[in-house]
Amino acid sequence: MTGARPLELLQQALAAAGADLTARELAEAVWLAGRLPPRPAPTDDPDPGGRPGPRTDGRPPATHPGGHAPPPPSSQGSDVYAAAGDVADGAAALPVLVPDGRALPAGPALARSLRPLRQRVPSRRGFELDERATADLAADTGILDPVLRPRPERRFELALVVDDGLSMHLWQELSSELRTLLGRSGAFRRMRSYGLDSRHPDGPRLRARPFAPAAPVVPSGALCPADGRGLVLVLSDTVGAHWRGGGVGGLLGGWARRCPTAVLQPLPQRLWPGTGLRTEPKTLRAGGRPGVPNSAWQVADPILPPGLVSFTGLPVPVLELSATALAEWTGFLVGGGELTVRVAGTAAERPGAFTPAPAAAAVDMRARLAAFRAAASPEAFVLAGHLAAVRPLTLPVMRLVQQAVLRGRGSPAHLAEVLLGGLVRRAPAVGPETALPSRYDFRPGLRELLLETVPARAALDTAAMVTGLVRGGDSAGRYVPALRAVTAGTAALPPGATAFAEADTPLFRHFAPATTTGGPVRDVHLGALAARDPELAALLDAQRWQQAVERGEQVLEELLGALGPDHPEVLGGRFDLAGWIGEAGSPQTALRLCRELLAEFGTRLGDTHPQTLTLRARIAHWSGRAGDPAAALAGYRALLPDQERVLGEDHPECLYSRHQSGFWLGIGGDRPAALEAHLDLLPRQRRVYGEEHRETLRTRANIASLTGLTGHTDESLALWQALLPDLRRVLGPDDPLILTTEAEIAYWGSVNGDPADVLRLVSPLIPRLAAAFGPHHPTPYGFRLRVAQATGELGDPAGAVALLRELLADLGRWLTPEDPVFLGARADHAYWTALAGDVATGLRQLRDLLPELEGILGTDHPDTRRVGESIAYLQNGN
Repeated sequence: MTGARPLELLQQALAAAGADLTARELAEAVWLAGRLPPRPAPTDDPDPGGRPGPRTDGRPPATHPGGHAPPPPSSQGSDVYAAAGDVADGAAALPVLVPDGRALPAGPALARSLRPLRQRVPSRRGFELDERATADLAADTGILDPVLRPRPERRFELALVVDDGLSMHLWQELSSELRTLLGRSGAFRRMRSYGLDSRHPDGPRLRARPFAPAAPVVPSGALCPADGRGLVLVLSDTVGAHWRGGGVGGLLGGWARRCPTAVLQPLPQRLWPGTGLRTEPKTLRAGGRPGVPNSAWQVADPILPPGLVSFTGLPVPVLELSATALAEWTGFLVGGGELTVRVAGTAAERPGAFTPAPAAAAVDMRARLAAFRAAASPEAFVLAGHLAAVRPLTLPVMRLVQQAVLRGRGSPAHLAEVLLGGLVRRAPAVGPETALPSRYDFRPGLRELLLETVPARAALDTAAMVTGLVRGGDSAGRYVPALRAVTAGTAALPPGATAFAEADTPLFRHFAPATTTGGPVRDVHLGALAARDPELAALLDAQRWQQAVERGEQVLEELLGALGPDHPEVLGGRFDLAGWIGEAGSPQTALRLCRELLAEFGTRLGDTHPQTLTLRARIAHWSGRAGDPAAALAGYRALLPDQERVLGEDHPECLYSRHQSGFWLGIGGDRPAALEAHLDLLPRQRRVYGEEHRETLRTRANIASLTGLTGHTDESLALWQALLPDLRRVLGPDDPLILTTEAEIAYWGSVNGDPADVLRLVSPLIPRLAAAFGPHHPTPYGFRLRVAQATGELGDPAGAVALLRELLADLGRWLTPEDPVFLGARADHAYWTALAGDVATGLRQLRDLLPELEGILGTDHPDTRRVGESIAYLQNGN
């Protein structure tokens, strides 16, 4: 380096750091560096993310380069949940933006790999004024006549074909960033992008835009220009059906005969054997002019001597999406020579339409997990375990968790292994299409098995690291939507949601488990906050839960300052406040706060103290309200033996736990077991409460309902009719239980009669039931489902579809995708869609639903058999 000039030294230093700039690019960078505004001096902003504060010059905040405004400081301060494509209006969350890293690795290096393509050639269509030739002509002849010459332009134009099948949704952000990078690289005179449907039942389809099913179909011959100066790059993981069936091979062959064609594979090479495109290593040779099509290449084996093996079809290089692979390919296209790469052979003719294989039978989840563990990389298996702790899942959230779990050592391939390994499914949409990310979920039973593989401490550490990523995200990245838990917001958290990041707020800091210095206490004072503050008591009596939370927080602050964190009144106030937060519309937050309190109750009161048992009952209650009926049922079942041992079998709290076990059994779909549980509970309540107690009457109503739902319609009607006089004698005329009974009598009376009675008698009661029970109770939804079914039976299948579509959107706000009630509504929607005239769509939805029902409910469940019978009925032409 002795004697080198300063710019040469700088160029060598930048090259050693990975920024390989040409002399011209370096000169432009140095020129620009002197004209950029100076960086602002660091401030004492306490925000660890360094985000900009509010403007003081009256102008609106600048838009972030990623296309969104930077997230406001309020995006920190409480639990953060994924925002999926079906976020509903509610009061438990606020939409916020969280940072999301780039999906395309090493973007600048990829751009540099395209430099060999930046050749300029004379244009065949565009011309410009040749000033020197014009001046010479005027000087020689005295005639002022413009002389034109071909305008220089880039040699190549690019057609980027993006496979937009189901598996490629993982790479949607990557494809978008790749399209932007290619368009801005300056290597092409024009770039166009297309979508490739590799799963269409009639063969592969090429569309005008990727990830746009409604875009017009484009003929495959339109991709290669007539002048032969085109390139075709196909971005695909080659998992779609027509990659396996060979249908895409015909398209590749047609392009490869006319212009250079290659496949960009986002998966690493070690995963290629599991895809639908068979590749083999070959040495390609090309000479002559740049950009000759694949048909002009010579193919040889890199190891075996010539003539020993033959290669049929046209060679199509399959490239890893890396700067090295792209640089070797572009250098080969421009300079010729040799290139050793894995190639795929193309079929001479396009085969016929692909026939989908029948749905596979249900697979034991432990066997599925064992197969995944045997085939996947260690990083992918660890990542799957940590992802199981987050619900719902979206691709941006999965990338954040991956960054935290793998400490930046992972690649998109590890996440691809999880998504393509049979563990995760894309959750069905339950509302209108939105711009929010799609929701994913683990297959039923796998989440619990995966959580067993992750130590609790490791899961907590991951959540803390994701929180750091959310708070201090790279300002050069883009931002994606999320939901922040609050008690007064504009959105509802998804059912069963768990946070992927945590932070403290003034409201929730009283629940932090760090306060463990206090000794044992004899009791906690439940209701202490309301007893101290008449205003709070009035808000609670009026069920104004949001205002009660705000006022309760103030009272709790005063108690905390006066009595300290270990006082029984403070502990009781924290218990009460958690319940009010849940009633205000934040069941997930109430569940977390109660779980944090449980450790302190167990330490200070003991695990068998009656109030510790009460707290465990609240945890089970909020688990169900948060959308996890299985967790609610498990919580009450585990609690009941301890309650009976401490309180006695006839204690009201024991009877309540029995009732809740039966209730969540029914919500979970096991109606016969739920009926048996209520039949066992009824004599106990009659002995303890008496015949006319509300709890006794409510159990009689549950027995009548479950009797009908298990197929005994006449007996159910008789039970409801016998119950109604007792209800009217004991309860008020507008009691929700009386409304329910009247609606049930109208429904069961019409089951074997005229369905019009359901519309005439039940429909007017639904608004009153919804007002009486609230937005998340199953009773109004059950009657809405019955009205939709009756609408279809009366000859209006389109009306039934419309009602069921609205019902599915509402059910999706409080039921998880695998909930039996939600699955049943999906089945009805698909069935009536077919009867409304769209038989193909209805059949497809039923076929997609059948494996889910078999895996969740079993092959012998009535709903599973009903869907199978519906498929057979529709296939046989009604």
